[in-house]
Amino acid sequence: MPLSKLMLGAAKITLDAVFKASAADIRVHDVERVPAASVIYVVNHFTRMETAFLPYIIFKHTGKHALSLAHHSFFKGKLQKFLQKMGAVSTKDPDRDLVLTNAMLTGNMSLIIFPEGQMIKDKKLIEKGKYLVYNAGIRRPPHTGAATIALKTEIIRQLMKKLYDERRMAEIDFFMQAYRIDKNDLDGVIAGSTYIVPVNITYYPIRARNNTIKKMVERFAGQVTGRAAEELEVEGTMLTRGVDIDINFGKAIRAQNYLKRTSVVKDIIKCGRQTCFDEFTSDKTVKKLSVKMMKEYMQSIYSMTTVNHDHIFAYILLMHPTSSISDYDFKNRASLAIEKIKELRLTNFHSTLLKRNENIGADIFHEKYDSFIEEALKNGLIKMKGTTIVRVNSKFTPTYNFHNIRQDNFIEVLKNEIEPLGELTGMLRRIMIMPPWMVRKMVQDTFKKLDLKLFKTDYKKFYREGETRPERNGAPFFFHNVFNKYGVILVHGYMAAPGEVRLLAERLYAAGYSVYGVRLRGHGTVPEDLAHMQWQDWYESVNRGYVVMKNSVNKFVIAGFSTGGCLALLQAARKNEKFSGMISINAPLKLQNIKAHLSGTVSFFNTILKKFKVNKGRMDFVPNHPDNPEINYRRNPVHGVAELGKLMKIVEQSLPDIKIPSLVLQGSHDPVVNPESADAIFEKISSPKKELVKISSDRHGILRGETLDEVVENIIPFLKKVFR
Repeated sequence: MPLSKLMLGAAKITLDAVFKASAADIRVHDVERVPAASVIYVVNHFTRMETAFLPYIIFKHTGKHALSLAHHSFFKGKLQKFLQKMGAVSTKDPDRDLVLTNAMLTGNMSLIIFPEGQMIKDKKLIEKGKYLVYNAGIRRPPHTGAATIALKTEIIRQLMKKLYDERRMAEIDFFMQAYRIDKNDLDGVIAGSTYIVPVNITYYPIRARNNTIKKMVERFAGQVTGRAAEELEVEGTMLTRGVDIDINFGKAIRAQNYLKRTSVVKDIIKCGRQTCFDEFTSDKTVKKLSVKMMKEYMQSIYSMTTVNHDHIFAYILLMHPTSSISDYDFKNRASLAIEKIKELRLTNFHSTLLKRNENIGADIFHEKYDSFIEEALKNGLIKMKGTTIVRVNSKFTPTYNFHNIRQDNFIEVLKNEIEPLGELTGMLRRIMIMPPWMVRKMVQDTFKKLDLKLFKTDYKKFYREGETRPERNGAPFFFHNVFNKYGVILVHGYMAAPGEVRLLAERLYAAGYSVYGVRLRGHGTVPEDLAHMQWQDWYESVNRGYVVMKNSVNKFVIAGFSTGGCLALLQAARKNEKFSGMISINAPLKLQNIKAHLSGTVSFFNTILKKFKVNKGRMDFVPNHPDNPEINYRRNPVHGVAELGKLMKIVEQSLPDIKIPSLVLQGSHDPVVNPESADAIFEKISSPKKELVKISSDRHGILRGETLDEVVENIIPFLKKVFR
């Protein structure tokens, strides 16, 4: 089938420009699985636009153009010639089978087939354990056409190979004429092989909005309604407002492996009549093989769905046993599911699911969660009663408009999309039937283990004999008093470790409080670990402690020493009433050592030198002389001080947002943190209930030694007041 290189080149340039200008992000995975052979790509079908961009992606990554079947209704007038020049084959083209077989035998072009036969807008794929898709008002099995083409092509190839080996050239010529095979392609036909490569395309997020593309169409064509309006709203939003398109290529299925189980090639040769090929390739054996192969590639397609946040949220909302669920319980179940999902054998996750700094249960702004809830509210699928999410059950009926479901009920679509992932849905169902108290306990245990696992991984990775401190000093800890429902999150300082706050934690635990000792990422190992961390990594470390404590007690306070104090202040500013109070101990807004102010410049200079691979002149670390050498690092990474500077700046800007009871403690003659920091913190905090206490000391580390008693004597009364 002659293609137009000019048109294909123009199409490539156009698509390059479209995707560059659009907000869509196409991510291709495992394309190296595509063999250098004759390939039929079998693909799930959800949007119109994938019929344009998939051939573009395949050519871009394999260098081979692909034919694709298109509905006969499109092949009219000038559009017919255009489609044919671009590689489209009409479903009613009398030469359809000839064109496709030639492409598969010679391997000159690949073939794209959507076995579902049309766009599956509802993503409903499984019913009563069978693959069934919607078509013309009924559910039917996916087409076996791709399997039939692959098997018949391979039968022809095997016949020609057998004839060639026996030098029966007259019969070889018959096949070459019948399938328009050029003599130059014969060797490739004989040596080749036919494969089916399953492909899954997952879109995230799926939203329907009025958008620029729809407005432009309506400007020229008038108001658009019905299916066209739905498709413009869904797919136009993807292009204009952003969508991640994950294209996963599966393991190639070799057609010859299916034929090895039969004698069909031998039977055709023995038969000897011209009608033998049609007789044997149309018999029950080949039909059964086609169905079996179809089931294999459909299973592969659906198992490669890229699981994302919306899938988890949708399943929780739909499968929760009651129509009401608190926002807190919803986030807990989602947090637990996201962590548990990483233990499954699934291989395809959306990249954001693997990010550690997107903790849904930490009561922070979570773009994915908020977007889902906003869309569900806009579509009338849920209502909010205070902090309770109420599912509108009337919107989730067994019957719905197939062609409008993406627009009207994206939650149903998302739930349907992951139904074939039995291991995932089984895990989600188990989480759904758990009572809230059990979920809380599991979340607590999961995040304790996660925090400890992160430390042990870093400890092992960066361990350095003679420099790495004992594991006990660096590990996060949890002193849980099950008889008291009050707790404290304690955060250590820069270049230190949880061991720095352990003595204070033991005193608070003895007083009856649960205490979680956070370990900030990059700490408790060696300075090289700290040298590549950002302040956001430290903040997320506190968030993990927050999740543990929130699911262990009824009320709790955030407290921190030095840099930990900065993080406590920032947590309080962003979460406020989620805490009963905030305690800041020697938190820096200003540092005493003038060298610290040069860290940003030095860090920038180091970055420039690294970019040009210049090691000479770089100053990555400076000496440190800590109060607690058995805990703190003796080398200070310049990059770390620069990150501390960024954190201090953000904290200072956030102080007016703190409205909860606050206790500010400060050593009177701190040699590291300028004591004026405490005065500035106290003045800028908006809370009407705040205290400032100066502790007489010329040491920075006031949580150890003789000053610890005075620190405890100020903290205990504060805790009693805020926990009343």
